Amino acid sequence: MKIIFVSSEIVPFASTGGLGDVCASLPKALIQEGQEVIRFIPLYQDIDRDKFGLKKTDTELHIPLGNTWHYGTVWYQETDGVITYFIHCSAFFERPGIYNAPDHAYSDNFERFLFFQKAVVKLIDLWQMKPDVVHCNDWQAGLVPMFLKYGIDGSFRNGREKTLMTIHNLAHQGWAPAEKFYMTQLPDSCYTMHTLEFYGEINTLKGGLVEATAINAVSPTYAEEVKTAKYGCKLNGVLFHRKRDLYGILNGIDYTRWNPEIDTYIAANYSAADLSGKSVCKEALQKQCGFKIDPDVPMLGIISRLVSQKGIDLLVDCIEEIVESGVQLVLLGTGDASFEKACASWAERWPDQVCCWLEFSNTKAHRIEAGVDIFLMPSEFEPCGQNQLYSMRYGTIPVVRAVGGLEDSVTDYAEKGGTGFKFADYTAAELMKCLNRALRVYKNPKRWNPLMKRAMKQDFSVTHMANDYIKLYRKIIKG
Repeated sequence: MKIIFVSSEIVPFASTGGLGDVCASLPKALIQEGQEVIRFIPLYQDIDRDKFGLKKTDTELHIPLGNTWHYGTVWYQETDGVITYFIHCSAFFERPGIYNAPDHAYSDNFERFLFFQKAVVKLIDLWQMKPDVVHCNDWQAGLVPMFLKYGIDGSFRNGREKTLMTIHNLAHQGWAPAEKFYMTQLPDSCYTMHTLEFYGEINTLKGGLVEATAINAVSPTYAEEVKTAKYGCKLNGVLFHRKRDLYGILNGIDYTRWNPEIDTYIAANYSAADLSGKSVCKEALQKQCGFKIDPDVPMLGIISRLVSQKGIDLLVDCIEEIVESGVQLVLLGTGDASFEKACASWAERWPDQVCCWLEFSNTKAHRIEAGVDIFLMPSEFEPCGQNQLYSMRYGTIPVVRAVGGLEDSVTDYAEKGGTGFKFADYTAAELMKCLNRALRVYKNPKRWNPLMKRAMKQDFSVTHMANDYIKLYRKIIKG
């Protein structure tokens, strides 16, 4: 099969989280399973053309947004058998960041990704690519199924490509004022309550959910949750209507990147058969954090965007209780200014127990996963989550809320084959109750060590994910 991936993020070129990871690892795994994969991503200013060996094609783009035409160029690169095309337009992508500058979100994100999506469809036609499936990821690719059907410039296209719309996070939908609909050049029938119109505005993601051949969410539980009012972000009605075409596939991880046996970022390598390197990694992390070096002190880790979705507000409510329990806590991430300020204040107040790195660092992320004993993910909602999967591979036990992919991937210690600790109610009290349960088990090595080894032996490889997608692609093609 020939699969075209359309995404605003791909590791290592540009990423803010799980979307970029999946759009890196899944195509690579699909190639290894004998499929042909071509990816499209915008060429952002921050992507280093020389570092990644990008080459400019001879193709020039002239893309209409309403009555205004925009000029673009196309670059390409090949890694691990996957060809990636980069769409550039100075007006839209020659600026810092992906979606925002350091101090503000870009007000023209709708136009930026509208250009990108139209360019992808233009190139599919220009190069006669004839894909079996066009795989669209999140709202930044939400209009692609409509453009494949209706064309990008008002000329009817009647595309017959099969399309898959993947929901990585339903909370991000690509809203825009109704006044911008003319820029799409889609027929008026595409702006109704049954298509793009949503509470008087444009909802880009809704377009993909309505028009795509099939839809999937990034975990089976999340696929069920999005059909409910609680987690459906106002699109639950649309998703419930399309429930027969909605699937859930749990994200996998690339064990060539996240594996303590071969990880070059950590102080010592180790495995389930020989855990000795884990204590070396913990000591190195304690030293880097400025903590007392003590193998018996339980060490907690958090790697997260600092936003309410990730349960940071729960941590704000119970941080004193966490510190009083005698643990050491290291946090890595950026996000809302109020949460960054709160986290910084914890490190100032308890420098011997709390370390906060308000940044993104791949190196530190690996060292935290290898060095801490317990990983906290008290998310309000979590489509899939990656860090609980990384943690288990590194023998770091996850404490998670039982939602979305966290529910699907972590088995509570109280159950047979337990690999972590889960709580249900979204309250600081329930988080503390769950954490204290984990700390009690931690104090008993005869219980904790088998738990670590069991977690490390879980298989959430991207190969399993790729095979699940191949089955879904074939189902889509067969109709």
